[in-house]
Amino acid sequence: MKYISILILSLSTLIIAEEYEFEPVPNKAEYFSGKFNEGKNMQDLEAWAEEFVDWAEENNWRKSSITAIFTPFFNDDLSDVDYVWLNILPNASEQYSSLGYWLKNSSEFWATMPATNTRVVDVWQWPISEPSSGPGDQGMVRFSRCKLKEGVSLRKAFDTYKRFAIKAKSSGDNMGRKILFGPSGTDDSNFDYVYSLYASSMGEFGKSADNFMENLVGSPEAMALGEISSCSNARTYITKNIKQADQY
Repeated sequence: MKYISILILSLSTLIIAEEYEFEPVPNKAEYFSGKFNEGKNMQDLEAWAEEFVDWAEENNWRKSSITAIFTPFFNDDLSDVDYVWLNILPNASEQYSSLGYWLKNSSEFWATMPATNTRVVDVWQWPISEPSSGPGDQGMVRFSRCKLKEGVSLRKAFDTYKRFAIKAKSSGDNMGRKILFGPSGTDDSNFDYVYSLYASSMGEFGKSADNFMENLVGSPEAMALGEISSCSNARTYITKNIKQADQY
């Protein structure tokens, strides 16, 4: 009877240990990056992006998607890419069905793009927090590659980030956060996920960074982040919103 009680207690502890506090709501994202064609620059790409929005409207295509362009800024190799083009979709079904339409109907328009993609990455995203001010015309985003510590699952990491985001918001933070994982299109396996930290304006990004140093460093929620993973290779980009979901 004693051993049965111990077994039941052990199983109960295991079940409790596997429970999670928060439930992720996933979405899909496509990250295109590359170089400008000869004689072209970001202004040309932004002008083409306006035509892209018109094409999408005319073809009733990806009405629930979000599109943004990133310009590399704080980066260890600014010669690597000239831009990053981001598409966010609510799920894989819509992503791939709309890709089928794009491949079948966009060849003439696609040929006018003033840049050449050298890398295309498909990922799942778990949003953690969003800026309360909504998307701005020019924001900032930072990506870091992270390796989970032994015995830590991605779901546990998500809960830890959620608890930190709640604590941060209570101190005046207004940052967006995401976990990116399950990539297709990259051969780098030295990380488990990418952590995205973003703001709707460059000023808000700096303000929230100051808030972290003044009010969050040393807090239990911040300390817990160091217990789930180690992150490195942070790269920061200036962002420009091109298309919001259901804008037309």
